[in-house]
Amino acid sequence: MKPLVSVVMPSYNCERFIGEAIESVVGQTYKNWELIIVEDGSTDHTIEIIKTYKDNRIKVLCNEMNQGIANATNRGIKESKGTYIALLDDDDIAEKGRLALQVEYLEKHPEIDILGGRTIFIDESGKTIDYSGIPRRNPKYIKAVLLFNCMDFLNGTAMIRRAFIEKNHLHYENSCYGMQDYKFYIESSKVGNISTINQFLLRHRLHDRNETDRNFQLFSEQRKVAYASFQRDSLRKSGFCLTENALTLLNKALAERDGKCESIQELEELYGIFCELLRQGRERKIDYLEELEHVCRVKMGEQLIRMDHLFDRKQTSGVKKEK
Repeated sequence: MKPLVSVVMPSYNCERFIGEAIESVVGQTYKNWELIIVEDGSTDHTIEIIKTYKDNRIKVLCNEMNQGIANATNRGIKESKGTYIALLDDDDIAEKGRLALQVEYLEKHPEIDILGGRTIFIDESGKTIDYSGIPRRNPKYIKAVLLFNCMDFLNGTAMIRRAFIEKNHLHYENSCYGMQDYKFYIESSKVGNISTINQFLLRHRLHDRNETDRNFQLFSEQRKVAYASFQRDSLRKSGFCLTENALTLLNKALAERDGKCESIQELEELYGIFCELLRQGRERKIDYLEELEHVCRVKMGEQLIRMDHLFDRKQTSGVKKEK
């Protein structure tokens, strides 16, 4: 008997797209699944559309009031029964072979706890806009990346072992301003292995009600503060210790959007911070030191490129136009 997969889909005011999301699960080549839809207090016709699907593998949980995507996801996971939990947003589309590919991989690789993959980006009408790059596969590298930034695959591509979630008491947190997935993967990286496959698993829809963009627009300042807090927590929970000044510069240079050093002095200080992290890593004999060294080099390279652009702008602004 093939293992049961629980597809967890939080849903809120998505009458335009939820039908396609549900149909993408019903149409999977892998058949031993259940779909847990957590209808989170929608005020449109979402619930009426959901009820038109009569497949007995679909279970609908209704929140009387909107609880937010983190709570809805947690409820869906709690009520599910699968060996594996696959996440899917109510406006996205799962590729037909997604569940089969991920189950096959996880069955062959028991050391991997969370598995993501590649994404096709589509517009409101379903037209392809872009493709994600090849995500990192090395769990140690992903662990190093999550000290500073989010991973390079979408939460909607993830399949997670239920036993891993239960053993480590993992859950999605509220008040993350759309970054509950980032926080979840930080916590997961401390206790398990995250990897990806080089396969397209998801069609992610970009539109004006996209959750991440909406949160960034509505809560820009709060999101910046939360992002910085996540970086600090990630470093601390991995055993690293930096001064307040060092953490402040790290938060500034590696901010979610438009992070950069603004002077040669800051660039030199950031280099010193990375050297200190590597020193501490060597002293503690961390098993991902080589990967951390590579991530630090990449981050410094990105800063150098941004500094070049900064100097180019300053030089250009200083040139007087000929009359």
